[in-house]
Amino acid sequence: MIDSSIPRHQQIADHLRNEISTGEFSAGDKLPSEKRLCDYFKVSRITVRQALKSLENDGLIYKKQGLGAFVRDEPATPNLVQLTDFNEDMRRAGLKSSSKLIWHGKVDGDERINTILEIPPEKALMRLDRIRYANQTPVAFDKTWLPISYGHLLLDQDLEHRTIYEILEDEYDIPIKAGRYSISASLATSEIAKHLNLNEHDPILEINRCSRTIGGKKVYFQIRYNNPKHINYEMELFRSDTEEGSSKNGLPLKEFCPKFKF
Repeated sequence: MIDSSIPRHQQIADHLRNEISTGEFSAGDKLPSEKRLCDYFKVSRITVRQALKSLENDGLIYKKQGLGAFVRDEPATPNLVQLTDFNEDMRRAGLKSSSKLIWHGKVDGDERINTILEIPPEKALMRLDRIRYANQTPVAFDKTWLPISYGHLLLDQDLEHRTIYEILEDEYDIPIKAGRYSISASLATSEIAKHLNLNEHDPILEINRCSRTIGGKKVYFQIRYNNPKHINYEMELFRSDTEEGSSKNGLPLKEFCPKFKF
């Protein structure tokens, strides 16, 4: 039942989503308990909770404290601003994702990066560099730094077909709960230009992000260089007006996602 090419929590969410859409679970029905889902799919509780959270974000279910998860009478407006990884973005866009591992190993600590990861400046790090592909076209180049405690978990893992999110969550029950992004314009170095089939000093989109697990603990810091010919970002805002017609809460962010161009 489990296809190793797709994260287990995603497969479980898709399975339950299909059962809801085909009427096996109707409006108001209670879904199987977390324990029953764990036993049925032979996965951990955290994997099941990720799957249920995906359905909740999509507005298909709601939870009652102490009672479980129930199918909504009508799908709610989904929470579209979600933390996703590269493979999830590719699947949503209908594209086939893959990666090429360029470097993976132990490196000396870097004052800036160690400070971001909240570890002593003299501590060594694990770093991995990957070219990211969409339909075999190189669209991004990643440099990722992890504390050794997390980095060693990626040794001997298939980093060309699986993301860090997938490995840490599915293999070690370490969920990525949050991340802070910074997006800026930059210029391609000779290294980046080589990997993305660009010319040196061509404009690129640089994304810095630091991902966190339970308790706000920093898991990794990553710099992603996107080729703007193939990837940009779009956001959608909704105005929240008071009865007097003035905006009270500004423009809430409803959607922020990558768009792919080929």
